[in-house]
Amino acid sequence: MEKLFKERTAQFGLTLNALKKRSLSLSWLRVSSFLAAIILITVFANAKITEGITITAISFLVLFFYLMKKHIAVKKELEFTEALFKVNEEELSRLEMKLSTLDDGAEFINPLHEYHIDLDIFGRHSLFQLINRAATVFGRKTMAKWLSTPSDKDEILLRQQAAKEVAPMVEWRQNIQASGRAFNEEKANIEPLLSWLKEPNVLLSKKFYPLAVFLFPLFTLVCIGLASLGTAPIGLPILAIFINIGVLATVFNYAGDVFQKTIFSNKILKAYEAQIAWIEKQELTSPLMKDLKSKLQTDGKDASVVISQLQYILDNLHNRANMMYQIFNMLFIMDVYWLIKAEKWREKTKADIQSWFEAIGEIEAVNSLGAFYFSNPETIFPTIETEPFVIKATQMGHPMLNAKKRVSNDFDFSGKGGICLITGSNMSGKSTFLRTVGVNSIMALMGAPVCAESMNISKLQVFTSMRTQDDLEESVSSFYAELKRLKQLLGSINTETPTLFMIDEVLKGTNSEDRHTGAIALIRQLNKSHAFGFVSTHDLTLGKITTELQGIKNYSFNSVIENDDIIFDYTLTPGLCKSFNATKLMQKMGIEIND
Repeated sequence: MEKLFKERTAQFGLTLNALKKRSLSLSWLRVSSFLAAIILITVFANAKITEGITITAISFLVLFFYLMKKHIAVKKELEFTEALFKVNEEELSRLEMKLSTLDDGAEFINPLHEYHIDLDIFGRHSLFQLINRAATVFGRKTMAKWLSTPSDKDEILLRQQAAKEVAPMVEWRQNIQASGRAFNEEKANIEPLLSWLKEPNVLLSKKFYPLAVFLFPLFTLVCIGLASLGTAPIGLPILAIFINIGVLATVFNYAGDVFQKTIFSNKILKAYEAQIAWIEKQELTSPLMKDLKSKLQTDGKDASVVISQLQYILDNLHNRANMMYQIFNMLFIMDVYWLIKAEKWREKTKADIQSWFEAIGEIEAVNSLGAFYFSNPETIFPTIETEPFVIKATQMGHPMLNAKKRVSNDFDFSGKGGICLITGSNMSGKSTFLRTVGVNSIMALMGAPVCAESMNISKLQVFTSMRTQDDLEESVSSFYAELKRLKQLLGSINTETPTLFMIDEVLKGTNSEDRHTGAIALIRQLNKSHAFGFVSTHDLTLGKITTELQGIKNYSFNSVIENDDIIFDYTLTPGLCKSFNATKLMQKMGIEIND
């Protein structure tokens, strides 16, 4: 995959340079044509050659608008190519696990969520950065939802099938991704437009304005015509203009409000239009993709055409900041005309556009899963079990770790009330293993491929208690913070969806005796609940509880000391931990230990 993305990056880089040169050339041509026209008009004016002035002016206007149209097209292609170049650069960054410059989805972090913080779902070096390729607001929200909520088996299977279909369609996927990014800008925001779409009509609800939009411009033209023929006083057209200004005054505030709500949304509409156009051109066969594509129509018309119509209307309305527009506005009440056109479009389409945006968001999310699968061919789509309380895998590793350094493990875990007690020396891999299971479970239950040779999993709700910290502002100690987290865990367990819990260094913030007593009580309670999961600890005496309760198993991570070095194999092993390294670690840090 690395070779492919490097080739595409190089290809788009060359195209980008060529387009930049072309854009610069067109800019100079426009300036040169303007200067040439000024010089020629000056020469003809001095020579009093009226025909020369007229021909030069007309020729310049034709050439100017031709060059402007060409320049706009080149700039559009330039933006799109730049986005494609960036998309392939980011794919290379993901392969190298250099994620710092990628969209981190930090705004989706919920500190009280079941696993957001502990499993690095959003934020710096997160799963969102690794998987997400969505460019639109709706695509990013869909990805955040899928990463935060387990799906039902049927939905997961549909997403898996769709992701497999789009995975090899590199160019198509990247065209959609680049289209979503090429036309966006910092101030772009779709929410004001969506708010405007829900508002009631102002002009169409009154009989006056639909009539006025035809009668008043006609009256103005008649007045101008009569005055030019000398059959009416010159003041009549001026009177018509003042009447038009009076009509415009009645819609001035409304026009300004619509202008403000749509001015920064129009950029996003261009992105959606371009994305939909790519989707409409592509034949899709998986049930989910066919269904999503079918939603991008209304009254037999493609959504891209309908959105283009709104863009055209809004582009013209946004020209009200232009002096030339205001001249025509006074003559033909253009504000009223374009506002009525906008309201007619809204009346006909407002029921569909939200579903279009949501469909695009889902397609972007599916494309993200497909892109991740394509870039990581060693991943597999897991088997989703109907039987509850099942999670097992072979050679499962953490997807956020470099493949060359990653250590993978096998495990087979099932049964209500089951608990894996994991002991191990410091830095041996206990926490990484819990995160490995957690992250791959999240991926499996959103429909994504997982980092394993095989995996079977049933629907479950992951809950973690791993990174509990003190809070000075709230006067909360780390121990109390952990207790609050464990209370949240116990309160979240229900009989509908089994809970897979992961508790790292259980009750680490208190003394040994209280920790042991509390851990025993917690394990007993969890063993009776509609849940199963993992508990890591340094307390080896906890391992004895396996003789008292059914479904409790001991596993460990071990290390060996060779030539004064601590060697970790990061391999999950049945039974209690048999090696310890705290003393050696302290000695290596310069702490003198008396034997």
